Amino acid sequence: MKPKLGEQKGLNNTARWMLIFMSVVFLILFVITGASFASLAITGHKQGHNLHERALDLYLTGGIEQARRGSILDRDGEVLASQLTSFTIFANLNEGHGSVVEDIEATAKQLSTVLNLSEAEIVNFLTTDRDQVEFGSAGRQLTFIEKEAIDAMELGGIYFTEHPRRFYPNGMFAAHTIGFTRLEEENRVESLTGQMGIELYFDEILRGTNGRIQYLRDRKGYLQPEQEVFNLQEPVAGQDVYLTLDATIQIFLENALEAGWKEANPESLVAVVADPKTGEILAMGSRSSFDPNVRDIDNFHNAVISEPFEPGSTMKVYTYAAAINEGRYQGEQLFQSGSRTLSNGITIGDFSRSWGTMTHNQGFYRSSNTAVVDMLQNWLEPSQLIEYFEAFGFGSPVGMPLSGESGGTLPINTELTQQITSGYGQGLLTTPIQHIQAMTAILNEGTLIRPQLISRIYDPNTDEVTHEFEVEEIGQPITPETARQVKNLMIGVIEDEMGSGRNRYKLEGVSSGGKTGTAQIADGARGYVPNEHIYNYVGFAPAEDPQLLVYISMTRPEDDTRGHQYVSDVYQFLMTQSLNYLGTEWVSMPSVEEPEMKQVASVVNQQVDSATTQLEDAGFEVVVIGNKSQIFAQLPGENVLSTVGRKVFIQTDIVDRLPDFTGWSRSEINQYRTLLGINIEFSGEGAAVDQSLEPGTEVGAGDTISVTLERDS
Repeated sequence: MKPKLGEQKGLNNTARWMLIFMSVVFLILFVITGASFASLAITGHKQGHNLHERALDLYLTGGIEQARRGSILDRDGEVLASQLTSFTIFANLNEGHGSVVEDIEATAKQLSTVLNLSEAEIVNFLTTDRDQVEFGSAGRQLTFIEKEAIDAMELGGIYFTEHPRRFYPNGMFAAHTIGFTRLEEENRVESLTGQMGIELYFDEILRGTNGRIQYLRDRKGYLQPEQEVFNLQEPVAGQDVYLTLDATIQIFLENALEAGWKEANPESLVAVVADPKTGEILAMGSRSSFDPNVRDIDNFHNAVISEPFEPGSTMKVYTYAAAINEGRYQGEQLFQSGSRTLSNGITIGDFSRSWGTMTHNQGFYRSSNTAVVDMLQNWLEPSQLIEYFEAFGFGSPVGMPLSGESGGTLPINTELTQQITSGYGQGLLTTPIQHIQAMTAILNEGTLIRPQLISRIYDPNTDEVTHEFEVEEIGQPITPETARQVKNLMIGVIEDEMGSGRNRYKLEGVSSGGKTGTAQIADGARGYVPNEHIYNYVGFAPAEDPQLLVYISMTRPEDDTRGHQYVSDVYQFLMTQSLNYLGTEWVSMPSVEEPEMKQVASVVNQQVDSATTQLEDAGFEVVVIGNKSQIFAQLPGENVLSTVGRKVFIQTDIVDRLPDFTGWSRSEINQYRTLLGINIEFSGEGAAVDQSLEPGTEVGAGDTISVTLERDS
C-alpha cells in the first residue's frame, strides 16, 4: 500500500536532514584530519611528541667504524703482522632494499665455485622468507680475492659486509714473539684483540680508537644494502710497532731450528741472536712453534723468556768472572781434576772423566766441574758467587716487552751444596734471554746492557715516532779487565787444543769464542734423570770485535750421545749465514758448489813415502814432521772427513825443522803445535805473515814461537 502524500513528504525531509548531518560530520572530520596533517607537516609534533625524532629513534641506528690496527714490522720495515679486510657474503631477498636474487638456481651454481658449499646447500639458504640471508661459516672470512671472484659474476642481490682480519705473511716466524689476535665481539662491535706476544703486550697502542657512524635500518633491523652511511667521528688508526728483529736473520734462525728439530727430535729447541754492543734482539724463536694465521698451538709459553732450566756449564763464564774480579784468580795454578769432596761429605765430579793435573785456565777450556769447586773452596765464598749472579741479572726478569717472563731461581744462602753446584750450572734456573743479557757484560768491558726488542713506535696519524730505541746500560758487575780475561778464556774454548768447543763450534774463516753447557735434568726428590740432558752453547763472533751473540739450547734430543753435534749444526748454520749477510769481511763465503770431502786414511805405522803418496792421491796436502821413515801420529785422525786440498800432518819424530808458516791459518798452526808439543803465541787474526824463529830452526816440545797473523786486505 502506497504511503499517503503527507507521510511521503515526512520521509523525504528525514532523509534530507540525515544527508546534511552526515555531510557535516565528514566535513568536520576532513577539516580535523587536514589540520592534523598540516600541523604535522609544519611542526612535526603530535600530542607533544616529535614524530620525526620518533621515527629516527625507531630506524636510525648508531654503529662503530673500526680503527685500523697498527702493523708489526721488523727493524727495516718488513711487515710481520698487518690488518687486512675479510668479507661476509649475504643475499638480499627484499625488493625494497635494492637488487634481489632473481634466479636462485643460477646464483647457487656460480657461488658454489667459490664458497665451500654445494649448489643444493646454497639453494637451501636462498629459499627463505627472510629479507636477508648469510651463508654460515662458509660465507665468512672471505679474502679480497674471493670477493673479487664473486663480484666478477655480477650476481643480483649479492652483497658483502667488511670485517677486520689479522694476517701474518711469514707464517711460523717468531710466532711466540709476535703473537696473534682474536676477532672478538662485544655489544655487536667487532675488534681484533691481542692474545700473545707483542700483539698482547702492545694491544692498547696497536688497536687505536674506533670511529662512530649512523645509518637507517629497516623495520626488521637490517642495514639496507644501498643505504647511505654517515660518519660522526673518524677512527684513529693504531700505532705501528717496529721490532729490533732482522727478518733475514730470523729466517736463518727459523731454518736452522726446523732442520735441528727434524734431525734431533728433541723435547724443545731454543735460539736467540743479539747484537752484543746494543742488546738488540735480531732473531729469537723456538720449537715447537705455530702458524699464527692458523693458531695450531701446542705450547703457549715463549721458551726464550718463560721456561727456565738448569743451564749447566755455561754458568762457568760468570763463576770465573767472579773469581777474577775478586783478584784471587790464578789461571796457571794447578789443580787435580776428577772429583772433589765438600765439607758436608758430598762428592762432586767432572762430567765424564779425570784429566789429571791441569791449570785453572785449562779447567775452563775443558769445562771442569772440579775447577769450579776448587775456586769456591779457596778463592771465592759461595755466597759471593750468588751475589755476582744477581749482578749479572740472574734471578730476576730481564724486562722484555712480553708477558709471562720468568726470573728463574737462585740457590738460597743456607744451602752450601746448591751454591757450589750453581757455579757449574746445576741447582739454579735460568732463561736464554738472561744469558744474552749476562754476556753483554763480558763483551762490553764489564757493562751490562738490557736486551731490547722494540726499535721504534710510529704514529701514522701524526707522522711522528713516539718511541725510539736507546741502548740501556743497567750495571757494571765486573771491571773491564775482568771482562777481557773472561772473553779470552771463551776464545780459548774454541782455539785451544783442549777447548771443549774446538771440534764442533769453531767457525771456518772467522775467530770466535764461546762456552758449552751440558746439564742434567732434575727429577724432583729422585735427583737427576739418567742419560737425558739439556745441551746449550753461547757463542760470539768475530772474537776481536763481536757483531753477533748467539745462545742455543736443546732439551732431550732423541740420541743423547749426539746432543752437542745437533746444537753445533744449528749454531754453525745460523752464525755463518748471519755473519755473511752482515758482510763480515773475513768470513769465508760458502761456495756455490759444496766442497769435496773425503775421509782421511789412517797412515800410522806406515812408511812416509807410501803414506804421502796415498794422501796426496786423495787430494790432501801432506806436511811431514821430523825426518824419520815411519809415522807414529797424524792429524786429522783416521776416518775424519776433511775438505780436499787441506793439510794432513804426519809425525815421524819428536823434533822437527820449523816450516815456513807464511799463509798458514791459525787452525793449521795449532795442529802442528799439538803434534810437536811446542808453544805458539799468536798476535793478530787471519793468516801467518811472520814468525819469531826462522824456517829450518830445529824445535821440539817446550819451545816457544811467536807468530803474527794478518787478514788479507
